[in-house]
Amino acid sequence: MSFSFDPDTKERVRTATDLVDLIGSRLELRRQGSGFVARCPWHNDSRPSLQVDPNRQIWKCWVCDIGGDCFSYVMRTEGCTFGEAVQSLAERAGITIEATKAGRAKHAVNKQNSELKAELFKVLRFAEDFFHRHLLDSPQAEAARAYLAERGINEHSISSFHLGMSPDSWSSLLDAATAQKITPAQLDAAGLVVKRERGGYYDRFRNRVMFPIRDREDRTIAFGGRIMPGSGEGAKYINSPETRLFQKSRQLYGYDVAHMPILRHRQAIVMEGYTDVIIAHQSGVDNAVAVLGTALGPSHLKTLRHHCDSVVLLLDGDEAGQKRSDEVLELFLHAQMDVRIVTLPNDLDPADFLLQRGLDQFKQAVESACDALEFRLRRSTAGFDPLLDTHKASKAVDEILSLLAKVPSSGLISNEAFRIRQNQILPRLARQFAIPEGALREQLTAMRSKQSKFSRYDRETEKEKAEQPAKVFKPSDLSPFERELLELIIVAPQVAPIALERVQSGWLECEAAQALFDVYQQLDFSGASLEFDAVLVTLEDISLKSLLVTLHEQAHAKLAFTRDSAEQRLRMLTQRLGERHEELRRQKVVEQLQKGVSETEELDILQDVIRQARLRQGLKHHEPPVTESTDEPDRTRDSDVPANW
Repeated sequence: MSFSFDPDTKERVRTATDLVDLIGSRLELRRQGSGFVARCPWHNDSRPSLQVDPNRQIWKCWVCDIGGDCFSYVMRTEGCTFGEAVQSLAERAGITIEATKAGRAKHAVNKQNSELKAELFKVLRFAEDFFHRHLLDSPQAEAARAYLAERGINEHSISSFHLGMSPDSWSSLLDAATAQKITPAQLDAAGLVVKRERGGYYDRFRNRVMFPIRDREDRTIAFGGRIMPGSGEGAKYINSPETRLFQKSRQLYGYDVAHMPILRHRQAIVMEGYTDVIIAHQSGVDNAVAVLGTALGPSHLKTLRHHCDSVVLLLDGDEAGQKRSDEVLELFLHAQMDVRIVTLPNDLDPADFLLQRGLDQFKQAVESACDALEFRLRRSTAGFDPLLDTHKASKAVDEILSLLAKVPSSGLISNEAFRIRQNQILPRLARQFAIPEGALREQLTAMRSKQSKFSRYDRETEKEKAEQPAKVFKPSDLSPFERELLELIIVAPQVAPIALERVQSGWLECEAAQALFDVYQQLDFSGASLEFDAVLVTLEDISLKSLLVTLHEQAHAKLAFTRDSAEQRLRMLTQRLGERHEELRRQKVVEQLQKGVSETEELDILQDVIRQARLRQGLKHHEPPVTESTDEPDRTRDSDVPANW
């Protein structure tokens, strides 16, 4: 197991991060005893069940059975890797992580990119403030203020979403930025101005209501501009061009304020407009986000699936909204999550629906959402009887099967998950169109043989395969012996070196137990501390961190009921482990002999049995004593004990 950061760096970042401040910046904490509690964001928590220990700097939710340190908290909330969590917390604490000699060149490039991005963030923040002040204070923005009031957007939403107005001028932003020593080239890199063919620049956004687009860290990365009603100049909506900070196919409007509620609800409601999202949050729908002028796509689902299990797509009730549902079916088939569709009635968009019919009816509409396949089947059979009009029915079946034929190579769904989904879909098609399921499977097989290598979604994900969900380790995965051994060395690190010498990693059968044991061995070999904090910061796997915290808490709870010393417990445990391993080895020997072996092989097996028996007999009579001292164990004495004792 290799670690991408040296222990000193990880410990420096961990020490500089106050877990209470970190979690308290996102959740509402309240004091309970010597610690704090909060409503857990990973399940629908009606009473605070997330516990934060400020002394040991660990957190735990016993309902979800997960826990960890500051790194694992960021990894779970942000859906990022361990390395990204370290970088994020280092930036938060103002710590510069030094590059290794081998990675110095890469570090220099990353540093340059970071500096350029920091420069762009500063420019975009200036533009956001400029537009916002113009909306609030300028007489020219009266029409924009009236438009927002007409759409039902209140002053609180204008402030929290930092809405703005771009002046009806070719150079207002350009002039204001120049006065602040922001260059036209910087504005161009941020997507705020357009370069003229004959030289010079002009403002990209003019006479538009401005919607800042923020990333998850609440930093402005782009803008959306809505033309003022009645002006009739240009497209109704325009977005910033793609920059170093902004890729519209990956971004979601409102994700900065919605990602924690999405995590809590385990559901995201995806809309199509800025105003829809603002009115939704204003009405109490805090898990609403919007796509940015593109269809909901694979990159959006990659972002969302770290935080939720289902996505509800709200489509406008017009014909365009109906047609967009066809694209969603392919996405649904490719996605390893539940994608559902709601079509709002009477040509209403989500904002109008909420304002006219209220939150309760909106929730009912979301709860009645059907999956994309069912939605497609309803549209396919609208206006005709599939049992009578066989031509239209055959066409609809062909369209759906052709989409199924594209899926297996997709990066968004595993083969096993797709097989399960296919076995759910084909019987539904068979019932809907009265076609034998076997005939559908034959038709699907024929289509696959003719299908091109990659579908549209496969091409988008070919270079960036979606990562499989991390395996979740639980204490129940461990055998009683493994669990007791790990709990012992976690709460009594002074006996851990003895355990590492007496127990062979091959004795441990559970993958998680082997992984934790290997980490202790690596730390012991390097002379590092085996204390709980040191082991926790060494681990980079989020599930192993959670398992370590759980075992730590459970082991401390057992201490009150345990009279034996750690050394006595270790002695009894390793003896039982050795006996259990020997019993398994004897069973294997019997199986080998029963299968039949040559005389030479049989003699070797019997000699090994005799050798092991003599070794065990010798150990029983010459076992070195184990002291009750809490001082550092005498490793010279214990090193004489064979490893398979």
